[in-house]
Amino acid sequence: MNETLQLIDRRVSLRTYADRPIPPAHVDAILDSAIRAPTAGNMMLYSIVRVADPAKREALAETCGHGFIAHAPLVLVFLADLQRWVDYFEASGAPADCVEEGEAYRTPDLSKLLMGCCDALIAAQNTVIAAESLGIGSCYVGDILGRAETHRDLLDLPPFAFPIALVCYGDYPDGFERQRSERFDRRFIVHDESYRRATFEELDEMLAGIRRKFAGVLAKRKMNLGQLTYRGFVAGSGTVEQRRSVRILLEPWLDDTPVRETPEASAPA
Repeated sequence: MNETLQLIDRRVSLRTYADRPIPPAHVDAILDSAIRAPTAGNMMLYSIVRVADPAKREALAETCGHGFIAHAPLVLVFLADLQRWVDYFEASGAPADCVEEGEAYRTPDLSKLLMGCCDALIAAQNTVIAAESLGIGSCYVGDILGRAETHRDLLDLPPFAFPIALVCYGDYPDGFERQRSERFDRRFIVHDESYRRATFEELDEMLAGIRRKFAGVLAKRKMNLGQLTYRGFVAGSGTVEQRRSVRILLEPWLDDTPVRETPEASAPA
């Protein structure tokens, strides 16, 4: 196994960080690794907000429900971002051109949002691997999908900038012992030629390790693993908030109404 594969294999989510800043050169290297990530059509449909203000970090720690956000040496929020392209289209007179051609000018839809999310997450993972190579741990926080109004105000997000992931970075504490989470066996994840739905018995086998880990909770709550996971992942209070929040974040991407009617309305200055 070469050095890169070893690095990927040993990486774990780090939620406790050494009390020292990340050297500026290492921060630059992490950010540069994002810029070099694969991107759809080389359009770079993402942006990164570096959050250094202690008050903003405290706010994110509260809204996302993870106190370590406030103490991480580096906090980056990755956005699926088509706002810069929307701004460029409109400043370039694309709406007027559409009208002249008898077409409706429309803003990006869900298909472009999904492309932007892919771009943003690929860039984020590049930073995670780059950080690990420098001895810097990291942790993804998906709870940035909640509390849409608060996060929009906190980060000044325009309509077509969608917060898809928050990542914290910091040095591993002295004496830190890596405890890798068990992953599902590859035979349950990799499909040859076409997708094959697993049987209940196969799913039960796949989840055996997790079932053992939560045996005490399952016994106490008198639930099986499927019921417990559903309560947390689909019906939990945090999920209900994310569902509400994501619907708000999606509104600009779902509006299929033409937004310009005359060439004069959109001609560049």
